[in-house]
Amino acid sequence: MIRKWTLAGAIFFTLIAGCASDEQKRFRVSGSAKVEGQPIPYGEVLFTPDGAKGNSGPQGIAQIRDGKFDTAAAEGKGFAGGPTVIRVTGFSSQGGKLLCEVEIQVDLPRADASHDIDVPKKGEGPPAKKTDI
Repeated sequence: MIRKWTLAGAIFFTLIAGCASDEQKRFRVSGSAKVEGQPIPYGEVLFTPDGAKGNSGPQGIAQIRDGKFDTAAAEGKGFAGGPTVIRVTGFSSQGGKLLCEVEIQVDLPRADASHDIDVPKKGEGPPAKKTDI
Protein backbone atom coordinates (compact mmCIF):
# COMPACT_ATOMS: atom_id res chain seq x y z
CA MET A 1 0.00 0.00 0.00
CA ILE A 2 2.77 2.45 0.91
CA ARG A 3 4.65 1.57 -2.27
CA LYS A 4 1.54 2.36 -4.34
CA TRP A 5 1.25 5.85 -2.78
CA THR A 6 4.97 6.47 -3.15
CA LEU A 7 4.79 5.59 -6.85
CA ALA A 8 1.68 7.78 -7.32
CA GLY A 9 3.40 10.67 -5.52
CA ALA A 10 6.53 10.33 -7.66
CA ILE A 11 4.47 10.39 -10.86
CA PHE A 12 2.51 13.42 -9.65
CA PHE A 13 5.63 15.45 -8.83
CA THR A 14 7.28 14.44 -12.11
CA LEU A 15 4.25 15.74 -14.04
CA ILE A 16 4.22 18.99 -12.06
CA ALA A 17 7.94 19.55 -12.65
CA GLY A 18 7.51 18.80 -16.37
CA CYS A 19 4.72 21.37 -16.71
CA ALA A 20 6.70 24.04 -14.88
CA SER A 21 9.70 23.66 -17.17
CA ASP A 22 7.51 24.04 -20.30
CA GLU A 23 6.31 27.50 -19.23
CA GLN A 24 7.57 30.22 -21.58
CA LYS A 25 9.95 32.77 -20.10
CA ARG A 26 8.56 36.21 -19.37
CA PHE A 27 10.64 39.34 -19.84
CA ARG A 28 10.51 42.64 -17.99
CA VAL A 29 9.69 45.84 -19.85
CA SER A 30 9.65 49.32 -18.38
CA GLY A 31 9.51 52.86 -19.69
CA SER A 32 7.57 56.09 -19.87
CA ALA A 33 4.01 56.55 -21.13
CA LYS A 34 2.93 59.90 -22.55
CA VAL A 35 -0.03 61.26 -24.44
CA GLU A 36 0.54 64.34 -26.60
CA GLY A 37 3.95 64.73 -24.93
CA GLN A 38 2.56 64.78 -21.37
CA PRO A 39 3.01 61.94 -18.83
CA ILE A 40 -0.07 59.73 -18.43
CA PRO A 41 -1.01 60.05 -14.73
CA TYR A 42 -2.85 56.73 -14.35
CA GLY A 43 -3.64 53.69 -16.47
CA GLU A 44 -2.27 50.42 -17.76
CA VAL A 45 -0.23 48.92 -20.57
CA LEU A 46 -1.11 45.47 -21.91
CA PHE A 47 1.46 43.55 -23.99
CA THR A 48 -0.08 40.87 -26.26
CA PRO A 49 1.96 38.68 -28.62
CA ASP A 50 0.97 39.58 -32.20
CA GLY A 51 -0.63 36.38 -33.51
CA ALA A 52 -1.00 37.93 -37.00
CA LYS A 53 2.81 37.94 -37.17
CA GLY A 54 3.14 34.39 -35.85
CA ASN A 55 4.03 35.34 -32.27
CA SER A 56 2.58 33.54 -29.27
CA GLY A 57 3.18 33.33 -25.56
CA PRO A 58 2.04 35.00 -22.37
CA GLN A 59 0.56 38.49 -22.21
CA GLY A 60 2.18 41.05 -19.95
CA ILE A 61 0.63 43.90 -18.03
CA ALA A 62 1.91 46.96 -16.19
CA GLN A 63 0.26 49.81 -14.35
CA ILE A 64 0.99 53.38 -15.41
CA ARG A 65 1.65 55.69 -12.50
CA ASP A 66 2.84 59.27 -13.07
CA GLY A 67 3.96 58.53 -16.61
CA LYS A 68 6.01 55.42 -15.81
CA PHE A 69 5.34 51.68 -16.11
CA ASP A 70 7.25 48.52 -15.22
CA THR A 71 6.00 44.95 -15.60
CA ALA A 72 8.09 43.96 -12.56
CA ALA A 73 6.24 46.39 -10.26
CA ALA A 74 3.28 45.54 -8.03
CA GLU A 75 0.82 43.31 -9.91
CA GLY A 76 2.55 43.51 -13.29
CA LYS A 77 3.56 40.48 -15.32
CA GLY A 78 6.36 40.14 -17.85
CA PHE A 79 5.76 39.65 -21.56
CA ALA A 80 6.78 37.15 -24.25
CA GLY A 81 8.80 39.50 -26.48
CA GLY A 82 8.86 39.55 -30.28
CA PRO A 83 6.12 41.12 -32.42
CA THR A 84 3.71 42.63 -29.89
CA VAL A 85 0.50 44.64 -29.79
CA ILE A 86 0.72 47.20 -26.98
CA ARG A 87 -2.62 48.48 -25.69
CA VAL A 88 -2.40 51.70 -23.68
CA THR A 89 -5.32 52.95 -21.59
CA GLY A 90 -4.63 56.26 -19.87
CA PHE A 91 -6.67 58.36 -17.44
CA SER A 92 -6.27 61.81 -15.89
CA SER A 93 -6.37 60.16 -12.42
CA GLN A 94 -7.75 57.06 -10.74
CA GLY A 95 -11.43 57.08 -11.78
CA GLY A 96 -10.74 60.19 -13.87
CA LYS A 97 -11.26 61.23 -17.49
CA LEU A 98 -10.15 58.86 -20.27
CA LEU A 99 -7.11 60.40 -22.00
CA CYS A 100 -6.34 57.68 -24.51
CA GLU A 101 -7.09 54.12 -25.52
CA VAL A 102 -4.83 52.96 -28.35
CA GLU A 103 -3.06 49.94 -29.78
CA ILE A 104 0.50 50.13 -31.07
CA GLN A 105 2.25 47.36 -33.00
CA VAL A 106 5.96 46.97 -32.20
CA ASP A 107 8.69 44.35 -32.32
CA LEU A 108 10.19 43.99 -28.84
CA PRO A 109 13.30 41.97 -27.98
CA ARG A 110 13.03 38.56 -26.33
CA ALA A 111 14.91 39.98 -23.35
CA ASP A 112 14.37 42.51 -20.58
CA ALA A 113 13.84 45.88 -22.29
CA SER A 114 12.97 49.53 -21.96
CA HIS A 115 10.30 50.93 -24.29
CA ASP A 116 8.92 54.47 -24.17
CA ILE A 117 5.39 55.08 -25.45
CA ASP A 118 4.27 58.47 -26.76
CA VAL A 119 0.67 58.49 -27.98
CA PRO A 120 0.46 61.20 -30.68
CA LYS A 121 -2.10 63.97 -30.89
CA LYS A 122 -5.45 62.99 -32.33
CA GLY A 123 -5.39 63.03 -36.10
CA GLU A 124 -1.65 62.35 -36.34
CA GLY A 125 -0.45 59.07 -37.84
CA PRO A 126 1.46 56.11 -36.40
CA PRO A 127 2.73 54.74 -34.08
CA ALA A 128 -0.69 54.48 -32.44
CA LYS A 129 -4.16 53.69 -33.74
CA LYS A 130 -7.47 54.13 -31.97
CA THR A 131 -9.33 50.94 -31.19
CA ASP A 132 -13.07 50.35 -31.26
CA ILE A 133 -14.15 49.31 -27.80
